[in-house]
Amino acid sequence: MFPQTLSLWLLPLLLGSAQSIRVETSQDFPLGSEIENMALRPCGSVLANVYTTPTIYEVPVRPNAQPKLIATFQNTHGVSSIAYSSKPDVYFVITGNFSFQTFSPAPKSYAIHQLSFDKNDKAVTKELARLDDIQQPNGMTHVPGTPYVLIADCRAGFVFRFNTETLELTKYFDHPLLKPNGTFILFGVNGIKLSRGYLYFSNTNQELVARIKASGTEPTLTGNPEIVVSGAPVDDFIVNDNNGDLFLAENGDMNALAFLGKNSGTTPEILIGGPNTTNLLFPTAAIWAKGAEGRLLIVSNSGDGNQFVSGNFTGGGKLNFVHVGGKV
Repeated sequence: MFPQTLSLWLLPLLLGSAQSIRVETSQDFPLGSEIENMALRPCGSVLANVYTTPTIYEVPVRPNAQPKLIATFQNTHGVSSIAYSSKPDVYFVITGNFSFQTFSPAPKSYAIHQLSFDKNDKAVTKELARLDDIQQPNGMTHVPGTPYVLIADCRAGFVFRFNTETLELTKYFDHPLLKPNGTFILFGVNGIKLSRGYLYFSNTNQELVARIKASGTEPTLTGNPEIVVSGAPVDDFIVNDNNGDLFLAENGDMNALAFLGKNSGTTPEILIGGPNTTNLLFPTAAIWAKGAEGRLLIVSNSGDGNQFVSGNFTGGGKLNFVHVGGKV
């Protein structure tokens, strides 16, 4: 069930200056695990939520680390989202029912929960509210210093804001660049991040990443976003808060980790994987390792995406520890 770690040494690639990209991996998650999003605990280990089962795993950031099941939610099919809170080691997670056979959510099946840890480091979960007005929650990000989280509705094409204290849900941002335009797979706004005074968002169907000036505290967000990445089927991404570099998890036919630096236009450069490759199948999210922004990325991938449609599972997801520069 858990094959041994794979370590890859890739050729030097242009990333500001020529550097070697080294990739190490965790052991596999259970067969058929679609890892959707991640967060870091204060100790530096990763919390990874699985969308094909209602579970969250904890994984140390080291080669060959074994995922440890820490939480299972009842009366739901999967966990779509995870975000930080204003309190240390307390998180918000969203659960709900999504069919990978029809690529559609079950209406009014989503709810938001709080995840914390007791004195014995055991996970404790508490449902906060139903999210019946959101068709399909996906990316979620905390607004620093507030009780707010922003939630991407990838099917309806909106960004909502949820107050975790008052439990009020409001529509925060609406724009054509948030909308899906697919036929079978409807994935509009997907990953969302607050960084450098902007709200960044990906739109998987429209194959773009855009940004708009935002704090997350405005009653509603208005204006026209700036497209910063085009022609890339980005699921999720991470921003280097220090310089604005973007690292992109591209799935669909790409199966790649891509990079876009400042003064690079809008076409990203593939760092790992690419069309007709198998070393990074179905990447879904990227976060920085603790204390290693700009140097060590954690990228989740879930194996051949067709297995989730067919139900003939061929592998589990895993975490990739990607050394993108400097000495970690």
